Amino acid sequence: MSITHSIVSVLNLKDPHLHFSEDCVSSQSIRGVDSLVFSGSLSYDPPSSCPLCGSSNPGSAIIKHGTKSSLITLPSVSRRPAYLRLKKQRFLCKHCGHTFTASTSIVLPHCFISNNTRLSIALDAKMKTSEKDIAFRHSVSHATVNSLLQQLYQDFKVQRNFLPPHLCFDEFRSVKGVDASMSFLFLNAESGQILNILPDRRMPALIRYFMSYSRKAREAVKTVCMDMYSPYFSVVHHCFPHAKIILDRFHIVQLLSRALNKTRVNFMNQSKPHYNKLKRYWKLLLKFEDDLNDQDFKKWVCFPSLMREID
Repeated sequence: MSITHSIVSVLNLKDPHLHFSEDCVSSQSIRGVDSLVFSGSLSYDPPSSCPLCGSSNPGSAIIKHGTKSSLITLPSVSRRPAYLRLKKQRFLCKHCGHTFTASTSIVLPHCFISNNTRLSIALDAKMKTSEKDIAFRHSVSHATVNSLLQQLYQDFKVQRNFLPPHLCFDEFRSVKGVDASMSFLFLNAESGQILNILPDRRMPALIRYFMSYSRKAREAVKTVCMDMYSPYFSVVHHCFPHAKIILDRFHIVQLLSRALNKTRVNFMNQSKPHYNKLKRYWKLLLKFEDDLNDQDFKKWVCFPSLMREID
């Protein structure tokens, strides 16, 4: 097995035109950080035509014309920053005098961050971590990570002419920079697929967003399942004329539980003889009646006689 095959396999590089020598790995200081540097070359036969003038190469109109070296950022190896110092073949077109560099699949043209690094940054962005931590982990700048994530977001194009018939609304605490400290998400109630995430859950922002959908798409929505956050009611009535509101059972039970606890606390403060009883056994008031024990008698604190849970 050649050294080139070993290095390509370790670094997950798929270009067959890469070549590495025996002493291709060295330890160097890059931007003040001890890093692994892999030195390689990229060369292949001159292409069949010039990318500028389009002239063919039957009579050696395109020839090799030196090399151009570039330092390409790779994903970390053993938690050490890794780079590829690549000598790319240059070509000269005798017909128009234009020079160009050999292309490779490991990096985009005029870019010094490998595609594997870009993919690794995108995968890390799925985790709950900051952009600065991602940038430090991949030896790139914070601005580079932010720019890459913005490019990935642009690739996600929302279909403004379609909405599923059943939607779910909810909010979650995402980052401190969002408006109102809460982000909004809505998803397909049947498949569970997240349709989009918005940085603001307030009514004007939601109405402005949903009104960007076509009227036919908004009229196709039949039900919206959500909690009892009051602006959502106005959004549904304003944007989805044929939709029915379904309150989430969890939030209904939560509302009843809070109301019952509030009533218990008010009664405790007004009735001193029952204060300790209601404070100690508050869970029994919230327990389902069929789950209460109605057979076993035992001694309970705050009560003088033997009693059952249901008593």
